[in-house]
Amino acid sequence: MDRLTQLQDAIDKMALLFVSSLDHLTKNAPLVPLHPNVPVVSTDHGMPQDQLQSSAQELALDISRQAKELEALIDNLPGISQTPEAQIHDLEDLAQQNADATVEYEMAVQEAKELLQDVTFALRRIAEDQSTRS
Repeated sequence: MDRLTQLQDAIDKMALLFVSSLDHLTKNAPLVPLHPNVPVVSTDHGMPQDQLQSSAQELALDISRQAKELEALIDNLPGISQTPEAQIHDLEDLAQQNADATVEYEMAVQEAKELLQDVTFALRRIAEDQSTRS
């Protein structure tokens, strides 16, 4: 798997961790009164505070581990330690190499077309010679 795909997968995993964490905390946090005059009606919602705290810490650890993995993947991208000018120079070099390869390819295609014409002409002559001999 290439580096960009690994990075994209890690970003997707990070987003999933965020969403899952918010979902877990939203569903399992105890209800809290928002106004002193409006009491909390249900007391059976959520999990005990110590379990919620423990699961929140575990979720935070998972997110921090994933963030470290993302950072390592970004640091290992080619050219990430180079200045923007050096990266631009490298891209220009690659563009030139690509242009040179394109010219070589087009020349090879042209040569192949010429060889195909030569072979086609030779085969026609052979066929004509055989038909005149018959």
